[in-house]
Amino acid sequence: MAKQKLNQDIYKEIRPYTDEEIPYAINRMLQSKGFITSLTNFLPDVPINVLVKKVRKIRTTEQMQKEILIEICRTFKERSIDNFSVSGFGKLDPNKAYLYIANHRDIIMDSALLQIFLTDNDLKICRSCIGDNLLTAPIFTDIAKCGNMFTITRTGSARQILANSNLVSNYIRKSICEDKCSVWLAQRNGRTKDGYDKTQQSVLKMLYSSKKNVDIYDSIRELNIVPVTISYEFEPCDQMKARELILKEKMKKYVKLPDEDFKSIMTGIFSYKGRVHLQFGRIINEQIDESLSFSCDNDKIQYVCSLIDKQMYSNYRLWPNNHIAYDILNNTTEFQNYYSEFSKRDFNQHIKKQSNVDDVSYFKMKQKLLEIYANPVKAFLENK
Repeated sequence: MAKQKLNQDIYKEIRPYTDEEIPYAINRMLQSKGFITSLTNFLPDVPINVLVKKVRKIRTTEQMQKEILIEICRTFKERSIDNFSVSGFGKLDPNKAYLYIANHRDIIMDSALLQIFLTDNDLKICRSCIGDNLLTAPIFTDIAKCGNMFTITRTGSARQILANSNLVSNYIRKSICEDKCSVWLAQRNGRTKDGYDKTQQSVLKMLYSSKKNVDIYDSIRELNIVPVTISYEFEPCDQMKARELILKEKMKKYVKLPDEDFKSIMTGIFSYKGRVHLQFGRIINEQIDESLSFSCDNDKIQYVCSLIDKQMYSNYRLWPNNHIAYDILNNTTEFQNYYSEFSKRDFNQHIKKQSNVDDVSYFKMKQKLLEIYANPVKAFLENK
């Protein structure tokens, strides 16, 4: 018992709230006018006095997720998504804990849609990560920690970031191996902006750092990594992503505006996404070929990254928009059987609308937007 208490203290700065901490957090949250307004906006069918009473009765993170936060995310889903489909989960053991390494397209909706699926299928909700750059006010920290999220430090000194990285690595391993609780983790630091999902070596190195006294493959196998691919018919924040990519190419260093992360969250939540598909891949343990020889540990890590990436590219659901963009960019009709003239007209209208911004040329925006939508096709073809 003392050891458990010690572990809680070690992870206190990054871990979700314990059930004992939930009532105090709820008291703070209910003092926020913004939180109350959000409840009424996102759960409009329930009277506010009933909602507040319901929130006050919550005593666990699971209750908070299932009764409030996931219901709010369900509203987001219903307002911006035509159809949400899931496949591949049947290959996994529902009684086992996994590390879901996912491509990252939207700040909130990627992991929220996974949690909705788990809840709707009576499966255990997983823990998920959130960058400290998004926790800009105490109310956001309370909501995240009540929602079973743990914190990854992206601000501060290099020493602070490294220390947090090691702590997060230990916490993820503890979650899966000791707590038997699955974890959602993005494959990279920040969202994929260019439509080309690629696992960063630093993510695998971070995971390995919590158990470096064994072979890399043994350390990785213990985490039961499963690639999870989310595919949006209309890319969340496509205009903002294209603009940022262009300005980065121009200025080399892109500096976010003070409210840019918040704007990305709101745009990602409410922008129209059309159809969305979530695909669970095969556990990486089954894919590792130990007969392959590598000269150093870095090469082994890159090999595991490539295994994850290959599944990301092959499991991405290619929508008509992706094939249309590829054909336009390459001046070809290679994929014309995958879309109609009607869908091509609608997509072109979307691109024209999104290409209009104040500080970047229309031509550059159009080109970059087409690349964002075409790159999943390009990645699929390159990794066949």
